[in-house]
Amino acid sequence: MAATSDQRASGFVFNEMTGVRAPYRGRGISVAMKTYGIGFPGLCGVSTVRTLHHPLNLSAIAMNRTMGYVDASW
Repeated sequence: MAATSDQRASGFVFNEMTGVRAPYRGRGISVAMKTYGIGFPGLCGVSTVRTLHHPLNLSAIAMNRTMGYVDASW
């Protein structure tokens, strides 16, 4: 499951979450879902996508880094 919310009033969209059941992890499913969700900002006319992850979820952190997300300065 993945969810992306419309925060255009603030100038961005937010990737709320990406979740894959344990037996299906490690197959690139979360990357595929998150990549699909990244198409949403283009439809909304914004160029910024934000996300977050639990600080101990190393696989989510690695995925976000691979996809080009960087630590926020805000």
